[in-house]
Amino acid sequence: MNPRDCATVDWRLPATGLDAIFGDGATRWEKTLPTVTGLAGIAVLAAYAALTGNLDWSWWQYALAAILVFDLVGGVVTNALNSAKRFQHAERVAVPRRAASLVRNHVLFAAIHVQPIVIAALFPGVGLWWGVLWYAVTLAGVIVIPLVPLHLRRPAAMTAVALVPVVASVMPHPDGFGWLPAILVAKLVLGAVREEPYRPVAGMESGGSREGEPPATN
Repeated sequence: MNPRDCATVDWRLPATGLDAIFGDGATRWEKTLPTVTGLAGIAVLAAYAALTGNLDWSWWQYALAAILVFDLVGGVVTNALNSAKRFQHAERVAVPRRAASLVRNHVLFAAIHVQPIVIAALFPGVGLWWGVLWYAVTLAGVIVIPLVPLHLRRPAAMTAVALVPVVASVMPHPDGFGWLPAILVAKLVLGAVREEPYRPVAGMESGGSREGEPPATN
């Protein structure tokens, strides 16, 4: 057995290390990976703009695009973190707060992601319909996936992750944002699927491996 496969499943949320973004109790590496990924996304966009000269943006559009790339690209990894999965799907949080209620309500969390509409309105390209379309598709996915039996939710979400880039690639899009539909669906639709929150083996010292597991219907 690969020693790196050793882990425990622990649904209990700690009362310390509160973090509604990465999940309460997130480790240093869990915080580092999404941050580095978001910065890498900005670097890719900057390199594309510099090498091709295809983006006729003003300085504020570049600044806004950098913020959006960091949030969305890094957010895909953030929502895949085991600490985030535990935080989003555990039966209850140890320290209730408004930020926790927002992140744990997947429909509401997806609904506030109006980035596609903002991009369509503020960047040159095809018009507002593009933003409304992908906003609606993503929100619909977040609403529909929980209606699927638990054992099929991940493949159902992956169906959206597989098809959306194909559809988006043959449609017009705002300059520099052809990637957004795929990233948005990965972050919000696939990212909302319940997964077992694996913890480092050292976590075994604090108790049993599956305590606090939420009902399978959640």
